Amino acid sequence: MLVVDIALVNLRFDGHRLVRRDPGAPAFVVAGLAPQHVLEAVPDSLGPASGALKAVTAGSTRLAFSVPGDMDGLDLSLAALLDWERLVPLTVPVGMRDPDTPGSTIFQGIPRSVIEFPARLLITYDEPVHWLGPPAPQQGGGRLALWHARLHGGQNGEVLLRAFATAGDGGAPPPGSPLDAGNLQDLVTLTSRAELIVPGSGVPIAVPSAPLHSEQFILTPLGASAHLHGAWESAPDSDRSAYEKAGRPFPTLTVYDQITGLGRDQYVRAVTHGRLSTGHEALHVKEFKRIFVARPNDGIVAYLQREDHVVPKQPEVQYGTAGFTYGGREMPFRALRITDRTTPVVEAEDDSSSFWVRLKSSGDDHEFTVIGTDCEGRKVSFTMPLVFVPDGVADPQLQARYAEKPKSPDPAKDRSTRQMGGQQMAMAQPPADAPGSTCHAVGSLTFGFGTIGSKPEADRMAVGLPYVGAATVRVPAVEQFAPTAGDLAVTFNDTYLKQAMEKHPAGAYLDLVAPIGLALGAEKAGGVASPKTALRLITAQAGVVPDVFKTDATGAVIDAIAPSDMLKTFDGAKLLGLIDLGRVLKALVKDDVTAVTNYTDNQIQAVLDAADGILPVPVMRIRDLADGQGKELRYVWKTRLANPDSPPEKGELPDVIDAKDATLTLDAHTVRSKGALDQVTVDGRLSNFALEFADCARVEIAELRFRTGSAKKPEVTASGVELKFEGALEFINTLRSALPADVFGAGAYVDVQPSGVTAGYKFTVPTIGIGVFTLSNLALAAELKIPFDDGTGVTFRFSVSERQHPFIVTVSLFGGGGYFSLLVDAARGVRQLEGALEFGGAAALDLGVASGGVSVMAGIRFSLSDTGASLSGYLRCSGFLSVLGIVTVSVEFSLQLAYDKRKDIHQSVITGRGTLTVSVRIAFFSKSVKLSLERSFSGAPGDPSFADCVLEPHWREYCEAYAP
Repeated sequence: MLVVDIALVNLRFDGHRLVRRDPGAPAFVVAGLAPQHVLEAVPDSLGPASGALKAVTAGSTRLAFSVPGDMDGLDLSLAALLDWERLVPLTVPVGMRDPDTPGSTIFQGIPRSVIEFPARLLITYDEPVHWLGPPAPQQGGGRLALWHARLHGGQNGEVLLRAFATAGDGGAPPPGSPLDAGNLQDLVTLTSRAELIVPGSGVPIAVPSAPLHSEQFILTPLGASAHLHGAWESAPDSDRSAYEKAGRPFPTLTVYDQITGLGRDQYVRAVTHGRLSTGHEALHVKEFKRIFVARPNDGIVAYLQREDHVVPKQPEVQYGTAGFTYGGREMPFRALRITDRTTPVVEAEDDSSSFWVRLKSSGDDHEFTVIGTDCEGRKVSFTMPLVFVPDGVADPQLQARYAEKPKSPDPAKDRSTRQMGGQQMAMAQPPADAPGSTCHAVGSLTFGFGTIGSKPEADRMAVGLPYVGAATVRVPAVEQFAPTAGDLAVTFNDTYLKQAMEKHPAGAYLDLVAPIGLALGAEKAGGVASPKTALRLITAQAGVVPDVFKTDATGAVIDAIAPSDMLKTFDGAKLLGLIDLGRVLKALVKDDVTAVTNYTDNQIQAVLDAADGILPVPVMRIRDLADGQGKELRYVWKTRLANPDSPPEKGELPDVIDAKDATLTLDAHTVRSKGALDQVTVDGRLSNFALEFADCARVEIAELRFRTGSAKKPEVTASGVELKFEGALEFINTLRSALPADVFGAGAYVDVQPSGVTAGYKFTVPTIGIGVFTLSNLALAAELKIPFDDGTGVTFRFSVSERQHPFIVTVSLFGGGGYFSLLVDAARGVRQLEGALEFGGAAALDLGVASGGVSVMAGIRFSLSDTGASLSGYLRCSGFLSVLGIVTVSVEFSLQLAYDKRKDIHQSVITGRGTLTVSVRIAFFSKSVKLSLERSFSGAPGDPSFADCVLEPHWREYCEAYAP
């Protein structure tokens, strides 16, 4: 009964055997088999069937094998072509879903093994396997065995399989099939081991993945006989949005079993995990069993029969008692009771969305009575049918279910009792001295399950206990300053959950899921990037505040708050456009933070006015205007800075600030009134700091102040600016103090502009003449530029004279000169370096009868910049002799040598040029002869490679020395 298609790749028949057509290329054998599975529809009941049941077959199966390189060929016989044990099975690479050509099994140019089992699901091997089977027919006792091939794995024969795609060309499975389209897609997601990448972020999301285990997998002409099993952990609900962005359905399948004989299912079980809408943990179990039924005139007929069960874990829970991970703080209801918790056989439903628990016998909703009591004794009583929500179903789907109209008995009944409609209720236990401080007008409550927060491994709840994972509440204090304010999505604060509200410095109990951004000033202000704050915490003591509190694994707010955590309220904060604010902030003490969050307006102003006053964390206050027609928001921060405790990381800019006595102050006001534009002012001050650059210059600034406002240019002032030289340039300070003040003219200068500060010192040394020694045109200059934007870095330039005006030195008959210039960038290092020196001498002699002279000059010039480097030198010698003015002989010799290196083309060139000129003049006759020679040498295009430096035998000896 075997029907098999054999395709040969890179194999030809040489008259005796199948041999490789191209000896250097791989060879493949591809076997195509008939469909291995039949997918049947399931009748609703076992009564007399009305018509035939729909069934679909799987697509064909193609097995690809690679011919080992040590095999010199194959016999052209059926036995040889079916002897797959000698060949190497090929699998589809991990991460590949689509073949090179639609409808083929070619991936990356190589045929692969693709088995469609069950129907509409494409599977392949997840580990090295081999096929066992008789290559020739087997017979005995007058019977011929059905051809079969058994898949054998490396773990006691058990095989690991993975599904990599669904077959889209065969249509969707028939309604009521054991595995629907969602189950098949879940099997692909959970077994393919393909990474889930969120578009735009490039960050992979962890997918709970495990291969399918097959205790038996046999291919036959009549279909496969197999027993598959798979089990997976539930995916974190926090990853649901990532799945949606990646275009994949969120997986809900947790257990899958399938037993199939000769292509027909005998038993199928699919289990999905979820919760009832009250938060009670539950499982949705779908079981399909083949049952033999006697039918009149038809004999015994085998049907697949389906039974669905919803298995609740805890139909009734008392909250506030033992069992909660966080002592019941994650659940605002102290008691939630379901009076009717019977779960009979329910109507069959798929797991692609939430569904109502309805009795299969009547189709009516199964009514549940729920009574809840919040932490301040308010009772909420409601009677409603409950929804089973598979893991990963979004909250809007649940709301949509509650908006549906029931079938009976009252189609007009409103099921939506989870929508609170602005009812007042306490979201947390309030402090004893502030009852009602945690009460909100709640728009909706979302009962969660599984995990809380962004770290599922640390925040897993006790099994079976519901919690409010999300809610929407009104926060009137910020609604006028945030256009998107209204019903805001919130979750419980981590410290509140793990440590109780009293352990949080500000009494936080809720976190905004989407922090409310408040742009309080211009784009640049106070020497810091925009003081844009993000309100995140809802507290019982200080209202809505930014999140500047660091917690440990237990949820406790640590005593020392790291500077990096302070920067959560800023967007790319840098001082002077260069210095990372996080490296110079002082660590905070929790007690100081606790005091500041409770400051009054008068106390805040007193701190700003005091020279030693400190507000270690940003403080926000909102108050009504005097006329009652608007509100004013004030954002204040005054903190001390400190020198970094550690050197910068590799690739970061060096630390140039000395902030051991520095103070940073920000004071931002936003006034919003009816019928008027927002009025914004930001005042920033950076006091008592210094900048040190390259160990050669130091700028001390007593105060740098910025002030911005609506429709105004920034105002920048600086006071107490002083430039000092250090290290190799310290002699400038000595010259400045030793020589008369009027020698150098203006000398030091400081220029403060909104774009930055420029400080420097320039002076020219007067001409010095002592006997035969003369020094002239000597000038020294040093300049430091500090920009305030992020586009450029701090630069320092030092020069001795200039190229256009070199210094000159003469000693008797010898003389020379030169210049030097250095430009250094804090971000890129040396940007430009150039200099030159020239020296020589000349002498002449006149004896009356004869006269002559000789001169020798030499020089060298070097240049280094971003684009390349060059070095050049020359030597020029000349002399003459004249006898009685009649005969004159002159000789000139010139030699030049240049080296140029271009960084853009990675090429260096050395050029040499020599010239000799001899001239003879006798009376009225003259003759000159000139000889020239030039040579150029090109260097290597780059540094030598590793292979050029290390011989192959030496490298092999080195590797073998470390071989295990």
